[in-house]
Amino acid sequence: MATAEVALVGCEGYESAAGVRRAAAECFRLLGGIGAVVRPGQRVLLKPNLLAAVPAAVPANTHPSVVAAVAELALEAGAEVWIGDSPAFPRLESVCRASGLDQVARRLGVRIVPFRRPVVVPSRAPAVVSAVKVDRAVFEADVVINIPKLKTHRQLGFTAAAKNLYGCMPGKRKAWHHSRIPGDHRFAAFLAAFAATVPASFHLVDAVVAMHRDGPTGGDPLPVGLLVAGCDPFAVDALIARLIHLPDTHDLIGRAARELGPEVTDPERIVVRGLEPGALPEIPFRHAALVGTSFTMPRVLRSAARSFLISRLGRRERR
Repeated sequence: MATAEVALVGCEGYESAAGVRRAAAECFRLLGGIGAVVRPGQRVLLKPNLLAAVPAAVPANTHPSVVAAVAELALEAGAEVWIGDSPAFPRLESVCRASGLDQVARRLGVRIVPFRRPVVVPSRAPAVVSAVKVDRAVFEADVVINIPKLKTHRQLGFTAAAKNLYGCMPGKRKAWHHSRIPGDHRFAAFLAAFAATVPASFHLVDAVVAMHRDGPTGGDPLPVGLLVAGCDPFAVDALIARLIHLPDTHDLIGRAARELGPEVTDPERIVVRGLEPGALPEIPFRHAALVGTSFTMPRVLRSAARSFLISRLGRRERR
């Protein structure tokens, strides 16, 4: 019977860059070390969750200190490092500038790569979808490391490892698929198939400060103090779902992943390294009221306006 290993490591906050780096390094160590993922001379693509042009203190994006920690570990392993994503509405450059990730990239000498070059690739779940469009950078890289943010999600229950991989689809196509694929179950199955197709080698979830109540952009911060990592995105998400007491009604992608078959989603088949889940304090994660996954044009426009307003508020905070 297949099993998957997931690392659970404490990280109290973002204030200490050294502390974040130690926690990220421990995630890799518990799962075989950075050398098991990255080899000298390889091109490593980091895929954070970069959703809104807001300051780092707003938990809408992966915190830049977590991205920096993984980038530093990959650079020390001898890799060339890129940071890439494709926000649906704001430009990637705006998100990086607002969050401070552009400063991280300059300091470390790594390249920020906007996802704008789609290629068609065969799906690994052809019963769900025959082919998907993924950015060319994903395949130009030798290694993809997924660095999501733990957040509640009004359409899909929550977002972590599997959902973040959807950002490897360039541009506005993501919103178009919301409109094209009717029904929450069918859309969740499409996302699970997409996540299974993206060749990410490692997933490290920023749950140091999560977003709950009304994510993925307008929710409230929730200090959780954890990094969660593994090589299987569905196993990582299954452990997180257990930690935040995710209702089955809110586990849309997880349910779809279980139907795909080969992925490890059963908590009984997940081997946890590091902290013992049963010994952790209760996480008071408040789940969003679900609104459905289908996007009508008015809803797309409301979402764009919401992102614009959040970005404007973020600019005011920086002043």
